[in-house]
Amino acid sequence: MTGKNDAPPGEHLIEEERIPLVEERLVADRVLREGRTVTVSTRPVARDTIIREPVLRETVSVERVPVGAVVADLPPIREDGDLTVIPVVEERVRVVRELVLVEEVHLHRTRHEELHEETVTTLRTEVEVSEDTAR
Repeated sequence: MTGKNDAPPGEHLIEEERIPLVEERLVADRVLREGRTVTVSTRPVARDTIIREPVLRETVSVERVPVGAVVADLPPIREDGDLTVIPVVEERVRVVRELVLVEEVHLHRTRHEELHEETVTTLRTEVEVSEDTAR
């Protein structure tokens, strides 16, 4: 097959042409290169903050109550609501030894709540990032 006119009369010459198939493939690779340099610095920052919290305060008043009763055993400390009773005893020598309840100490508790306000210092850290341009 050298040309179009080489075909016998009445026949058509078919030309063939070969086209090579080409495929591209991508190969990705990593290259480590030095980039920019940055500096990170931190600093503590103090600020005053007002806090408000309820504070429970308790006061105790002491009342000595004379009793003068003879008891066989030491009475226990007892509580009745906001009242604590502490028995005070002494030994007295007679022909017979007996335990005498001389007095009781009554502690009366009263509670009141008040709002407490105080300024406190708190710390936090700020971060600053800056690029080094010396390179």
